[in-house]
Amino acid sequence: MGRDRGASVRVSTRVGRGVKRPEAARRRGLLGCLRRGTLFVCRRPMFPSRVRQKLTAREPVICAKSSYLHPEIVEMLCTFGFDGIWLCLEHKRIDPSEVASLIQACRLRGVDAIMRVKPANYTDVLWLLETGARGIMLPRVRDVAEVREVVAMMKFPPVGRRGYDGVQPEAGFGRMAPADYIAEANRDTFLVVQIEEVDVVPQIDAIAATPGVDVLFVGPSDLTLGMGRFGRTEDPEVQAILREVVAACERHGKTAGIPCAVEQVDAYRRMGFRFLNVISDYRCLSVGLRKVQADLAAQGLDLRAPFAP
Repeated sequence: MGRDRGASVRVSTRVGRGVKRPEAARRRGLLGCLRRGTLFVCRRPMFPSRVRQKLTAREPVICAKSSYLHPEIVEMLCTFGFDGIWLCLEHKRIDPSEVASLIQACRLRGVDAIMRVKPANYTDVLWLLETGARGIMLPRVRDVAEVREVVAMMKFPPVGRRGYDGVQPEAGFGRMAPADYIAEANRDTFLVVQIEEVDVVPQIDAIAATPGVDVLFVGPSDLTLGMGRFGRTEDPEVQAILREVVAACERHGKTAGIPCAVEQVDAYRRMGFRFLNVISDYRCLSVGLRKVQADLAAQGLDLRAPFAP
């Protein structure tokens, strides 16, 4: 048995019989468990939020989106080093057990699951966090009051009104000390508010000023659709809104985000955006398959799907 310098109790230095815990992991507290009576309480059963660490350090956050919501696709995306995986429950409706598998695929790879959901009630957010999602992405926001309500759903008192259940994956299945769990959950969960409704534009500054909001994430498609300028992100009025989002985030210590193609990353970073979704499983499949189709056509082999649009 060894002693953790930050604790007044003895800490096991073994992970199973005869297996020494890696020293670097011991220092980070990733594997250490405190023995309290006959119960081992994990100091940190989950990895710290990668997104939260980068937001705090004001470093770029690079994410990928899974449009098709299959656990193996999600896990594969995680292996490429993205900070977070955006999982959409706005345009997809799937069984909760499947959602849990998607979050687990991220959690076990040490990547943050970011759930886009429009909650009808408190439990729509709560179970996603308890399953291990780190981020909530809130779509179709129209006023700051809605944002404040979601913050209250996500955070334990005194920050919010979230209820406690310490036996879920987020709490290490009951192996995490309650005080540590509450503190780490309040710190590591993050809220991404989408700016995609014309009605919300006058409230951009108020949303950025709201405690518990971490990212203002522009939705270019719906924003330009509502403005009658669908897809025209270079339109001067659209560009003015993008600049307003960045400026509000700078004023209030928040992060501006936007989805974009890889070749657009540099330009958006120069504008001040630091939370960037750069790829999706759909785009990977579509681009890859179109290339195969084109390469075969160049060799005189045409692929023609009988019912292709």
